[in-house]
Amino acid sequence: MAVTNLSVGGSIAGLTIQGVISRNGEGQVGAEVALAAAQAGTVKTKIGDTEGVFTVTGHTFQVNDLVDIYWSGGIRYGMKVSAVDGNDFTAGGAGGPGAGDNLPAAATAIVADEQVEADIDFDGDAMTLIMAHCSKRGHVDFMDSGSVSLKAVELPENEPWMWAGQGFTRPITGNPVDKAKISNGTTEAATMKIGVRLDTVA
Repeated sequence: MAVTNLSVGGSIAGLTIQGVISRNGEGQVGAEVALAAAQAGTVKTKIGDTEGVFTVTGHTFQVNDLVDIYWSGGIRYGMKVSAVDGNDFTAGGAGGPGAGDNLPAAATAIVADEQVEADIDFDGDAMTLIMAHCSKRGHVDFMDSGSVSLKAVELPENEPWMWAGQGFTRPITGNPVDKAKISNGTTEAATMKIGVRLDTVA
């Protein structure tokens, strides 16, 4: 049986604390995806908390694309584009509101990125360890085969998100993960990495 070891450490209140987290498992899956730079723009019109018109000069979004909208202090992800008019596009609303934070006011600076699908399949109930990391601000949404979100996580720049048991609630349960929808929240290229250790063969 294979073992994944994580070295962790830090200095708090003058104390240095270091240790190793070890998790066993017969299976493992992973994905590494290069993400192109996202595009900067503004909220042109806030139609509602889940729908807006956005101005992004030179964007390439098309109707039915799924986009993630980032701004300082918030993100709304999985919004469906319903109309395109030059540098403006409308996304969200009843036809594809997405999820996350309520959209900000008009004139707010935003970064928009079309979701990229990562092919990663695993059963969350069999996880012993999961880690996700993005070199820039990013977002990952783990979905089942019906595109139902099982767990969505915003990733601050270069900060890993992980679960290794230790009594914390299992973050992904129920239907197996069929894919991950990911995006870049900055105007610089980024790399997203996802790794999972499983107690059964994947």
